[in-house]
Amino acid sequence: MIIMADYIPWEEQELGKTPEAQYDTIACLQVTKWIHLTAGDEGLKRSFRKMYRQLKPGGILLLEAQGWPAYTSAMKLTEKLYQAYQNINFRPEQFNEFLLSPEVGFSSHTVIGAPIHTSRKSRSSLMYSLSLSLV
Repeated sequence: MIIMADYIPWEEQELGKTPEAQYDTIACLQVTKWIHLTAGDEGLKRSFRKMYRQLKPGGILLLEAQGWPAYTSAMKLTEKLYQAYQNINFRPEQFNEFLLSPEVGFSSHTVIGAPIHTSRKSRSSLMYSLSLSLV
């Protein structure tokens, strides 16, 4: 089943309402930049925590995060995106450390590989497989 919806938990208390452990796999492909520019550092972190909570034990998060260069072209689209870009402190190169931290809880990651694209913006993306501990 594929579900397309507004996934971002806009407030911290919304995480408490998140149904837990319902998916074997969550694919988050090429959208972290847009979550980040729409909801900021904390919105993206809440989204990562929500993904973790919704995975069944042994579940996998496939994450293809855009690199920082991709943000610079997006921030030029509107004034609102530009302002959001100016306030970002949580950079894509920090995502892995955050996802593996006790704040989220993933136990491991595997770099699956870099997608083959011709555009400069896409080359910095990596795909990760993060699996939950069965503890």
